[in-house]
Amino acid sequence: MRMTKYVALTAAGFTAMSLAACSSGGPSNSGGSDSGGNDTAAAKQTESAVKAQDATLKGPAPAVKGATKGGTLYIDDHSNPPTMDPAGIYYIDSNAFASQFLYRTLTQYKIVGGKPVLVPDLAEGVGKPSADGLTWTFKIKPGLKYSDGSPVKIEDFVYGIKRSFAKESVARNGTDYQRQYLVGGKDYKGPYREPNADFKGVTTQGDDTLVFHLVKKVPSFNYFASFPEFTPVPKAKDTRGDYQKHPLTTGPYKVDSYSIGSKLVLSRNTNWDPKTDPVRHAYPDKVQINFAVTPLASQQRVLANSGAGANTVNIDAIDASLQSKVTGAQKDQFVIGPSSCEYYVNMNVHKIPLNIRKAIGYAYPWDQIRKAGGVSQLNYQPATTYAAPSLQGYKKYTPLPYATGQGTGDPAKAKAILKKAGKLGFQLSYYYTGDVPSSVAANTARKAGLEKAGFKVKDLPVPSAEITKKIADPNAPVNMMNGTPGWCYDWPTGDSVYPVLFSGEGIPDGTTVGQFKNAHINAEMDKIGKMDPKDAAPEWAKLDQEIMTKYVPGLPDRYSMNTATFGKNVKNVSLNPIISMPSLSQIWITH
Repeated sequence: MRMTKYVALTAAGFTAMSLAACSSGGPSNSGGSDSGGNDTAAAKQTESAVKAQDATLKGPAPAVKGATKGGTLYIDDHSNPPTMDPAGIYYIDSNAFASQFLYRTLTQYKIVGGKPVLVPDLAEGVGKPSADGLTWTFKIKPGLKYSDGSPVKIEDFVYGIKRSFAKESVARNGTDYQRQYLVGGKDYKGPYREPNADFKGVTTQGDDTLVFHLVKKVPSFNYFASFPEFTPVPKAKDTRGDYQKHPLTTGPYKVDSYSIGSKLVLSRNTNWDPKTDPVRHAYPDKVQINFAVTPLASQQRVLANSGAGANTVNIDAIDASLQSKVTGAQKDQFVIGPSSCEYYVNMNVHKIPLNIRKAIGYAYPWDQIRKAGGVSQLNYQPATTYAAPSLQGYKKYTPLPYATGQGTGDPAKAKAILKKAGKLGFQLSYYYTGDVPSSVAANTARKAGLEKAGFKVKDLPVPSAEITKKIADPNAPVNMMNGTPGWCYDWPTGDSVYPVLFSGEGIPDGTTVGQFKNAHINAEMDKIGKMDPKDAAPEWAKLDQEIMTKYVPGLPDRYSMNTATFGKNVKNVSLNPIISMPSLSQIWITH
């Protein structure tokens, strides 16, 4: 999933990532500390593990002890999601707002003891695969209603899925799994371009059952069914590009107003039936989500409990200047935990030879970059693998000497490699955010470290407003730090990480690491992807090490931490490692 929320790290030179998700994106400019990140971060990052699914869980969700209804919850977000339409949501923040407040889906996650469990949502159970694994069946709960009081119909689910193929409009920023998994998905263009097409990827049985037809066995398909495109949308109410402004919702809140790029205001959905929902609550009367806020100013206001700040949760990475406050006197207004996200330093495998990629890894001045960028150790743990430690089956292996994610670099070692290859002065070119002081400072440290190792550096400053587009361009005239700057897994199994980043499918969309594509690795991924998730987990871990050892399309940078800062009136702020955000529907306000 694209990343969006980790602004303190972005300020150091990257922009955030989306659900899959880069506050709308940007190159990684952080590096490790000489201590290797703080011990609390490391411990928190590795304690998350995926538990078994619970297909029998029923609503309502147990009441939160002491919670009362009322008040207004404010959420401050530095990012500006490109869409809030369920067909196109694929960023960490917009996914959290959608899944917690607005759009119920076939399945969802309940956090039990800090760990995610897949549970039913609009479906009864978590879906049933056929014996050959090529169909998945979901029976829908009876009596469901939209926020306007109209009934949810089985055909609305089909239409919602069809909208997710409308890549020219409402689904422009959405996922591609449906195109890869569903029969006919490769060619189907969605209901606007092909209104009369006989799309065979999803059908119905009677008035309460959905059947998904797959081109290959996908044992984790029911995890994918928790995505916003699995929410129902009635065809008669589809206003296309304007639907996100006044959608019909099935969650505990409805949309009062949406000023794109500014704020989203929600109020209680009186047609939401908590008896059908095993996950969510609706304690605040209203929720106001503020976009494009300045993180430091917001966090200062929150910690001062000033005005609306007392009722606000800031979802961005904590600013380094506030670290002593949130670990000291105001530690009760801050939470930290594992996330699903990781950043990378991409190296184009078609433009930079393997030995030179390893030389970059030896030379990379992680500590200097992070220090110059003012990155708080609360926000990261140095990375040495391509998958975050909270992924099912994650296995740490001895870091490769050119992929440590921390340290000051070894310029002499790197220069020796260049000299042996006859490549002294090899030019590295990349974009960086040129209008953010901390990004500029981080880049100065990066450039100095690489030049000291014998590289020539062509660093190209780009305005914040353009960096996402620039780094996503597969034909950009650069050889480093383009493509996805990081990834948040879409569900907690390896098939939502490795194929996305390393199959080559995402090269045109800028969602790969190093524009890597390899027939052997693709064959391995296809084989592993057909396994039961529990059996596949150790195989994904082996694949991670193979890619790191033999190919090195990118350097692991850091595992991002899940954090939140909140005012004195905001209660029950707990973290969800799957969405890398607080469990927003569990929050209540004193008033």
